[in-house]
Amino acid sequence: MTSWQVAGYGFALVVYAIAWTRGGRVERFAAGVLLIDAMVTSIAFYWNVDGVYLACLVQDCVRLLIFGWLCFRSNRWWPLLLTTAQALMIFMHGARLLNPAVSQMELASSHVGFLYLADLSLLLGVLERWLAGEAPAARAAWAEAARATTARRIRRDEAVRMDATPADEIRLAAD
Repeated sequence: MTSWQVAGYGFALVVYAIAWTRGGRVERFAAGVLLIDAMVTSIAFYWNVDGVYLACLVQDCVRLLIFGWLCFRSNRWWPLLLTTAQALMIFMHGARLLNPAVSQMELASSHVGFLYLADLSLLLGVLERWLAGEAPAARAAWAEAARATTARRIRRDEAVRMDATPADEIRLAAD
């Protein structure tokens, strides 16, 4: 593994953490997909047939479909840039399959560069959300969970009060 790849994984983990804590639902979804993809890549890289990494090609195609779907489902600009980077990765796989002069090192170098572009676009999307003053999804998710818990507690207390005897009501009022 080259120093660029190690730096890329480090940069990616920082970007995914920032996207998870400061991003909206779209950014969190993308960070989750890219994090799972990074874990699967470490396994898929070892499956090659005659020097062709078909598992990585399939993985790139799945990522392209997911982020292409995300382009149409969100009103953000960065999923389009991320999808373009994915399409270029698949293009490099095709170039490797069609032209034996394209080496595995060139394919790996293009993947590293395009993953830097993908991670940078995700980071810039989070930065845009922050500059626009939009609340992160993490706070909204915790607030929603708190509202649901409070509503559940109120319903439970009302149900207990409906079935309570006068002695139970006195005990509940003391709590």
